[in-house]
This record gives sequence, structure tokens and C-alpha cells, in this order.
Amino acid sequence: MIAFSDIEYQIPLIHFVESDDLYLEAQEDVFWFDLLRDLDWRWLRPVAVRYYEALWLFNEQQARARAERSAAAAANPETPEEATCRLLFERPTLCEDAPILHEQQPLELPAIRVNPGTLRPGQTPPRFAGRAPKCFFAMFKAFMGVTVCGTPPEPQFVRQKLTENPSFARSCGFTLPDSRRGYRQSDVPSLRKLEQFDQIMSDNGLWGEVAVGQVARNLEGGFIKLEPTLVHDTTHYKAFSSMRVVDLPEDKQERSSDEVKPGETKGDAGNPATTKQQKKRKKRKSHPKTTKSCNCPDRANCPHAWVNADEGAGTVVKSTGKMYWGHKASTISFARQEILLDAVAMTDAASHDSQSLPDHVARVFKLHPDLKEVVTRVLDDGAADDQPLKDFFWDEWQIELLAPINPRRRGPITKDLPRGIDHITPVGIPVCRQGYPFEFVTCRHDTEKFVFQAPRGEDGIPVCWECSRRPDCYRGDVGARRVTIGFDRLPWLNPEFPQVSKRFAKIMARRTVIERLHKLMKDDFGDDRLSKRGTPAFQARLDKTLLAMHLALVHR
Repeated sequence: MIAFSDIEYQIPLIHFVESDDLYLEAQEDVFWFDLLRDLDWRWLRPVAVRYYEALWLFNEQQARARAERSAAAAANPETPEEATCRLLFERPTLCEDAPILHEQQPLELPAIRVNPGTLRPGQTPPRFAGRAPKCFFAMFKAFMGVTVCGTPPEPQFVRQKLTENPSFARSCGFTLPDSRRGYRQSDVPSLRKLEQFDQIMSDNGLWGEVAVGQVARNLEGGFIKLEPTLVHDTTHYKAFSSMRVVDLPEDKQERSSDEVKPGETKGDAGNPATTKQQKKRKKRKSHPKTTKSCNCPDRANCPHAWVNADEGAGTVVKSTGKMYWGHKASTISFARQEILLDAVAMTDAASHDSQSLPDHVARVFKLHPDLKEVVTRVLDDGAADDQPLKDFFWDEWQIELLAPINPRRRGPITKDLPRGIDHITPVGIPVCRQGYPFEFVTCRHDTEKFVFQAPRGEDGIPVCWECSRRPDCYRGDVGARRVTIGFDRLPWLNPEFPQVSKRFAKIMARRTVIERLHKLMKDDFGDDRLSKRGTPAFQARLDKTLLAMHLALVHR
């Protein structure tokens, strides 16, 4: 337990105001200046404590690693090919037990403790040897200031901003280097120090801790209004790595004769011709390169383990023929407010979008327990159109999961149709022989029928009145052609809340808020290209973006 006690300190009697500060204060479009100047640093002290403790542990681990490199050790017997096969089948797409979402691993506890009461901007914990560390609050402001400016929150861009803009450096709490005064603790840090700060914050999950804390503060402070509807979707960032295509081992490609794939009958699976054709087709999968995270000159014989060069990267399929090599994130927000509630990295970008939904909703309820009693509905895209998934949400949390119809490989219905109807689309909309899609009207639960009606033209008159095929289709004098389709012919439609109704479309129209949030994340608070590798680094990027969005919300 850390004893928290504020230590008295002397308030500066003289405060210098630079002319640049007066100019920036008068500029309404310079958003970062007021945000950094008015940032409340007091609630960040617990995180600053963990940063300084992790910094001490980081230095200890670096010294330990240098000592281990000088000592002789047995070579790793695993070959690169064996390591690639092992890493490949540890991915969630090939291993059912692997977690879908990134989870912060527990780290080693440091042997020192820092009193939060001794920390404030410009004040760091005392050291018995070596130079004093850079101020946590100043470096934190530097990263957040760069993010709200629309620049990726990475060390190289932070360093560039600090050196090119003295006013920005001064607003963060840094001083410009002066050769006449020599080294000062408050001087603008080097790129190496900024990289070290970002690495420690990322590896220890401190960016995420600050982001979750700020979201909770905004919920408690009323900056975010509670809503009963959540919106979920996934988005991708382009990876800073290259991919390789790996052939799956033959024993993993074969499947038993009683195994049936979607769209295949039991007889097709046991057909010798079908099985022979499947065996000829090799299964391949995109995979990151296999490497070692060491600088040993002879990697083939060094003792270190083989790892993925870019853990979590995979092929993100957006549509037919449109694929990206990148990382995938799961995002959640409210339906009526353009503010992100949570963003978490997926451990394998090739995973199906719907797989992240249950775990992410459970994560949000764990981080913000008050939402569990408020949320009654979740909106998602067609990837979540799965009845077992909908049943799980209702049984687990009594939450209604709504998603548009995903026809997948279902084709149109062309047989045994009502008079004048050409076909029924895979979604469930009847289309007449003139090409007009009908509109859903209502459900007749007594006869178990869906009722559809011909649409009206731009002039407001039903299209049936001037249709050339009216004698063969519509025989009435008023209104428009109506058809009924049995529930059993459209089993994917929910009679209680049909997905083709206008009420359903009105509710699903709110889902577009998540698309605008993705634009804010990747355009207004950075870009969609990563400059670091691995899932922890990608999660840190998401956490910094989430934090900057909520700091901007409070400041406005």
C-alpha cells in the first residue's frame, strides 16, 4: 500500500508570461495550447507513480539483459520452420482457446515504492545515483498535444514538434537546451528518452489505464450521457510489416468424412471425388515473418526464442478482392453521441468481426459497471447476423442484438412465387417482373404471413397504375399490388421485429455513428498507418487516441 500524503511546497512568487503565450491564448483555432495549460495533473499522480516504478524496473531489466548476453547459454534447438508452425497454430483463427482481444499481462512488481504526494509537474522522485528522470507530466502532455493536433502520437513526431515549436515545448513543461547552462532535467528530451517513455507506458498498460480512467471521469461528470443502445464495429490500421504465405501442414488440411462444411451436404463430404478434389487444394494462410527479438550475430544458434515479427497482424478482408495487411481493432460507442467508449486490439486481424463482440461487451461492462444496468440493445453490422450469437446476448445480459441480414451464400428464391413476382432477394424482398422491389407492410401472425406492397413512384402514385404488365399482376382499382410470403419461406426474418421493416431501418441508421468515429480516430487524431509492430504497440496507439478524444471532450 502506498501512503498518500501531500508534501508542502513553495508556490513561485514570480511567474513569467511569454509574449508567444499571450498570442496563442487569443487564437481560437489553437486548440492544444489551452488543453495543455489547463490539464488537471492531480488525478494522473497514481499513474505517474507506476511509471517511475516501471522505469526503475526497466533499467534493472536492461542491466540484467546485458549481463545475460555476456554469459554463455545453450542454443535454442527449435528451427525457424518449427517455430513458424507453432506460432501459426497459436493464432485465434486456428486455435479455439486463444483469446480474441488483447489482454494486458501481469508484470513483475518493482522493489521500490514512490509516494504520490511528492510528484507534481517539474518534480520527480529523488535518485541516489545518475541523472534525474524526465518529468512524467511534461512527456504525457507532449504526447497528448501531438495527438489533438492530428499527428500520430509516436515518439518521432513528438520530438519533431518539441524541437520545431518552442511554445509547444514550454506549454508541456520543457525548457530549450542551452549550452551555456549545460544539461538540465527540464530540457527537451531526446528521441531515445521519448521512445523509452512510450515503451514503458505501452508495455505496462499505462496508456490504457489513463484512457479508461478518463472515460470513467467523463461518464461520472455527465460529459457523456448514458444511453440504452451501444454500437459495435471493427476497423483496421495498415501494419508496419510485410506478410508471408505459409502452407498448412498436410495433417491439418485433411478432414474426416463425417465433417461437413457450410453449404455442403453430408453426401458431398463423403463423396470420394469431392474428398480427392479437396486434398489436391492446399490450404494457405498469411502470416508474419518469424524472427528473434535480439541482436545476436548468429540468430540460428542463439538461445533466444523465435517470435512473430508483427504479432497480431493478419489479412483483413473488406470485400471480394479488397484485402489489407494490417491490425484490427474492436470499437464500441453510444448510438447518439460521437464519442468512443472503448477500443481494443484483436489478437489476430484475420479473425471474424463477430468474434470480438461478446468479449468486448463483457470488457466494457467490467470497466464501467454502471452501463450494465442501462444498456438494453446493441447494434452491429451484418457480420453479427447469427442467431446463436443473438441468443447468447439475450441469455447472458437480456440485451437485444440487432444486425442487418447477411445473405452470405444464400441465393434468390425463384420458384413457387405469387402472381407477378419475378424473384425474392436473398435478403427477403419480393421483386416484381418490372424490377420494382416491394416494401414491407406488416406481419399477420394468425396466418404466419409477411405482407409486402408495391412501392410508390416519385409522384406519389403506386407504380402498378401505369405498369404495362398490370393485367397479369394487379387486378384492383385502387391501392397497389400486395403479396404474402409465409414465415417458413423466409426463416431468417424475425416476425416480432422484421429486419426489412422501416422501424428496423430507422434504428439501424444510428449505427453510422461508429463509422464517423473511425474517421475521427484515423484522420483527426492521427492516421491509419502504424509505425510500430506488435499487438501491445497497436493497443497503445488505440489508448492514446481514445484518451485524446476524451480530453478534448472535457476541454470543449
